[in-house]
Amino acid sequence: MTSFRRTNNPETVPKAGQEGGRRETGKPGAFLIAALILFAALPYLNTLLNGFVYDDNRQVLDNPYLKNFHFLPQVFGTTVWSFVGMQGVSNYYRPMMTFGYAVCYHVFGPLAYGFHLVNVLLHVGVVLLVFAVARRLFKDTAVAFLAACLFAVHPIHTEAVAWVAAVTSLEVTFFYLLTFWLFLCIARPHGGISPWFKLAAVVSFALTIFSKEQALMLPLVAMIYEHFFRDDRAETTFLQKARRYGEFWLMDLAYVLFRVEHLGAFAPQVQLSRLGWYPSVLSSLALAGQYLEKLFWPVKLCAYYVFHKGNSIFDPRVLAGIAALSACLMIFVLLYRRNRTASFGFVWFFLTLAPVLDIRYLAGNVFAERYLYLPSVGFCWLMGWAGIKLWKSLSARASAWRHALLATSCALGLLMAVRVVARNRDWRSDEALYSQTLKVSPRATNIRENLGVVAWNHGRISEAEKEWNIALKLNPNSPITLTNLGLVYARGKQYQLAEQYFRQAMLRKPDYTDPHLNLGSMMMDQGRFDEAEPQLRAAAALSPLVPSCHNQLGKLYLKEGRLSEAAAQFSQSVRAAQNFEGYEGLGDVYLQQRDLDRAGRAYAAAAEINPYDSRAYFGLAHIAVLAGHQQAALAEYARGFVTDPNNQEARSAVQLLRVSGNHEREISDQ
Repeated sequence: MTSFRRTNNPETVPKAGQEGGRRETGKPGAFLIAALILFAALPYLNTLLNGFVYDDNRQVLDNPYLKNFHFLPQVFGTTVWSFVGMQGVSNYYRPMMTFGYAVCYHVFGPLAYGFHLVNVLLHVGVVLLVFAVARRLFKDTAVAFLAACLFAVHPIHTEAVAWVAAVTSLEVTFFYLLTFWLFLCIARPHGGISPWFKLAAVVSFALTIFSKEQALMLPLVAMIYEHFFRDDRAETTFLQKARRYGEFWLMDLAYVLFRVEHLGAFAPQVQLSRLGWYPSVLSSLALAGQYLEKLFWPVKLCAYYVFHKGNSIFDPRVLAGIAALSACLMIFVLLYRRNRTASFGFVWFFLTLAPVLDIRYLAGNVFAERYLYLPSVGFCWLMGWAGIKLWKSLSARASAWRHALLATSCALGLLMAVRVVARNRDWRSDEALYSQTLKVSPRATNIRENLGVVAWNHGRISEAEKEWNIALKLNPNSPITLTNLGLVYARGKQYQLAEQYFRQAMLRKPDYTDPHLNLGSMMMDQGRFDEAEPQLRAAAALSPLVPSCHNQLGKLYLKEGRLSEAAAQFSQSVRAAQNFEGYEGLGDVYLQQRDLDRAGRAYAAAAEINPYDSRAYFGLAHIAVLAGHQQAALAEYARGFVTDPNNQEARSAVQLLRVSGNHEREISDQ
């Protein structure tokens, strides 16, 4: 068994500028670092086999910002969902996430394993920083190692690591810890500071605030640590202390002003605007208790927890939250008097958790496991300290007790790692995730909506309709469910009923693009071009960076013979994101204009993006026919028949080509 050096009492008075009564000199052994890397990475290796799930599909696969770096001004100047247009207004400004996605997309393409690999590597980095910061705080390698091991295998972190869209939790925690470690290294004797560590801390904090809104609490964490926990606090003046963290506050202020200026408000959306302050406070108390429960008992995990508003202080959830917070307060007071450094774990936990307790500004998923990723660092520090404290309190002679403690700890660690591996499998696909979530949270409306979408995409129409009808009963005002049911009835040619559902969805959410797009497309298919145009124009205006909106409007203009307007829409589509439908449309327009060169380039671009696009090959074949290249035309038709062998129009064209070819050979033979 590896033995760790004992340290002096952490409350021993230090020399000015030093951290702790005794600094642990030397570097941690390579064995410890390697062990932490293995503990962090191994439980999550099976996530590399997972696909994109939930929001990943839209944030990665359908996000035009990732396809071209000329969107960088939008990445750093707008909210996360701005690419979907007016309906994308949100409180989330996280450019590091989108920028990271763009880099991954250019390295790995639209393959999920690369994005999952980045998540695993970030988790490994966070575990190493948990160790580094704890070692700096506690001056005890054993405490730091145990805390980092617990963080590495805690099942509550599976959502943050296994879900690509949760990378913001990984990023903010990585840069948060890095900034705090640099902040700890700033101090020099007699109240001095290291300018290089200060500069590095400022740069790191800039990356932190670009990662997630939780970063705004870091200046407060640093200030409290500086005034109440740093070892040289009695020997430095207020101004000397302020010099160590002052820039963080200035950056916070600049960040808030930037959001107000560019987003219109710090938080443009109040999700629960009708919720008064009293139920908000009660609900926050209940949430705090729920988060503490999940840290100690992470058995029943779920991707979506239905929100239950706290209306009374006698609500069992509220009472449980008050009891848990009261217990934490008592333990904090006792620890602050006996071991101040250990009590800092409480400060870290509650200050980093505070931003996600204001439920009025959170998304529909008010309670989320990923929100615990950063706060749980403080919890793991506390547990690491408590574990080593218990180990040391057992007399060396009582080896049986120590062996029992070691065996129990190893067994718990193994069980947690096994739980992580098993939970990762739930995130392997949309259907697996949604099905598992509904087992735990059957009233999660949006999850049921999404499960219906999965069934729809697999051609299981009746199953999709069933899920959406259940979702509509749970939430009769859901514009998403109304729109989806409209699609069901449109497919069944119940056009009047479908139109009713689409229009109901528009009434519930006027800036929602999908009902306009689907209603316009349905009207176009019915030949109601005059009625379809306003709907499709509205869809394109609401979501100018969504290619399908421009493609459908372009198809309408093409049907009406408005070729220049059609070309403009298809051009906007491919500028927003390279997509084969847009290039197909351009090819059709240029073909009608008899611009064969541009039509050929457009169809070739469509075929390059989607090698299974039969329409592009048939378009190239038609161009070859017009140019008099019969053999080239037959070759293109053959490529198209690979995926569309029963296309009668193409078959007829091939038959005519062969008849014409035979006729020409007969003439030449004569």
